[in-house]
Amino acid sequence: MRKQLADIQEIDQYLLQEMPAAARLIFQARMLVSPLLREKVRQQQQVLQIVHWLGREKKREELQTIYQQLMNEPAFYRSVTSIFE
Repeated sequence: MRKQLADIQEIDQYLLQEMPAAARLIFQARMLVSPLLREKVRQQQQVLQIVHWLGREKKREELQTIYQQLMNEPAFYRSVTSIFE
């Protein structure tokens, strides 16, 4: 299990560009010779993208909640709608 966690951490460092340049070159060389490593990197990249999308969706929901709360506040609602009159 520790090996898998170490692999995931190394791939994350590579994908998030947190790896030193020399280590990055070595990692890229390892990907060239290892189809399995390339596949792991591709899968981890998809996971990171999904996490990013979910984070954006959560923020969107939070903003929508704040908007609804503000629009239910009479003074705020009047001040916003008066802009468009």
